[in-house]
Amino acid sequence: MEEFRREKYKVKYFIILIYLLAFLFFGFKMLFYSEHVGRFPDEITHISYISYLEKSHEIIPNFKNMTILQEVKSIDSTTSAYTFGSNLNYLGHPPLYYQIMRLSGSIKIDNNSVIVNLVKLRHFNMIFSSLAIILILYIGYTRINKNPLLHCLYAVIVISVPMLAYDSAGINNDNLALLGLSVFVLGLLRFSEKNRNFSTYLIISLGVFLSFMSKLTTGLVVFISLLLYIVLLIIKEKNLWFLISKKAFFTLPIYILTAMYYIIVYFQTGTIMPTYKALDPQGYYASDFYVAVENRMHMDFVEYISYFSKNFLRSWTGIASHVSLIKEDSLLSINNIGLLALLIVPVILIFKVKKSTKKHSDVLALIAVYLGIVISIVIQCLRAYNEFTNVSGYLGGFQSRYYLCGISVIALAIVKIVSDFLKDEEKRSEINLNLESNLVIQHYSTKKVSNTRRFIIYSISLFFIFLLLYEDFIYFLINFKDYL
Repeated sequence: MEEFRREKYKVKYFIILIYLLAFLFFGFKMLFYSEHVGRFPDEITHISYISYLEKSHEIIPNFKNMTILQEVKSIDSTTSAYTFGSNLNYLGHPPLYYQIMRLSGSIKIDNNSVIVNLVKLRHFNMIFSSLAIILILYIGYTRINKNPLLHCLYAVIVISVPMLAYDSAGINNDNLALLGLSVFVLGLLRFSEKNRNFSTYLIISLGVFLSFMSKLTTGLVVFISLLLYIVLLIIKEKNLWFLISKKAFFTLPIYILTAMYYIIVYFQTGTIMPTYKALDPQGYYASDFYVAVENRMHMDFVEYISYFSKNFLRSWTGIASHVSLIKEDSLLSINNIGLLALLIVPVILIFKVKKSTKKHSDVLALIAVYLGIVISIVIQCLRAYNEFTNVSGYLGGFQSRYYLCGISVIALAIVKIVSDFLKDEEKRSEINLNLESNLVIQHYSTKKVSNTRRFIIYSISLFFIFLLLYEDFIYFLINFKDYL
């Protein structure tokens, strides 16, 4: 018994070591990208948003008054002086992330000058991003059985999508989206585990609030996921009591606060999501976001879907920003296939819906959020097509980084699938152990097959782990040349 207890603790500490190494590696990548690569997505516009709030002290900005900073001079290696320019800041996102970033003390207003300590601001942002990663790793540590391989698989999936560490290193509200959706997922998992106390309802409501307060895309994912989860739960439990619980009622103010923000913005701007076109039509038509009709490329719906899908997937498997490392070879090549599989493999979990409605499990939450992501991607594609065809002729809007916030669900879904394969083998072995004595030879033969299958599953999982590590940072180090 004592020996068993020691072995149990060894496994526990080994699993903790796996997550610690994953976290440290993710942190190293963020620092590397910050110091040697930079040029993060729209970083100056995000810094301008923070600077406007620092100057105006408004809780909700007057979006029409926000403009983009222009650099005046470099003070030292970490700090520069800026002034507000005349070009409108087209970011219409909620202000919560930017208000949080003000707490870093990295931006000072000196008369008409804005002094920005970019290094300090990025480091504060990386701490914030690290909190989201810690939560995601905590979800894996507490929800996966004590098989070190499964924990290693989960941790590597979480840290290996190239844009995640890169995006987390820069000033970007995607970092709040990552935290918000992760909090929401934790709440749904607790609810699925029949842990339906006030804390769980509160966690879910905070996840909804943080997601909607990060960006509307993440809010859409959460909204669709919550609807799907409620439907699946009603099918399983055949009642609505969990919706009208007194514990849920006490979290209602958080949902009202979320809705109030969008109502206020609607009355201010005429839309719940202020756009460049709505805020400054003249500037919009003169910008790179608008292509004159005579200069537009023509694509029918099928051609556009092909264009969107290709670029969406390549922005998932590579780095796509003001500096890029896009993998131009086949999506099925050794450089892309592992990362591409992350988006596709969770589909297998959908076939477990019927089983999950009979026996309550976290699979319901995973399926709901995964489908929420998929449906949101489809909506994004249709909106981008409408924008391209009927509005601006703009060919952007295909970035997959908007859905990096769902990496915990993708990782947990894949681990769940692998875990179920392993459990199926264990069940076969248990059945064989109960066979009559005259079938011992058959049992021995099946047992060998079971061990062979287990070996194959472990081998594929280990190969997949090393493949992801290669397709992410190792590939970057080998192929990227445009360092700062």
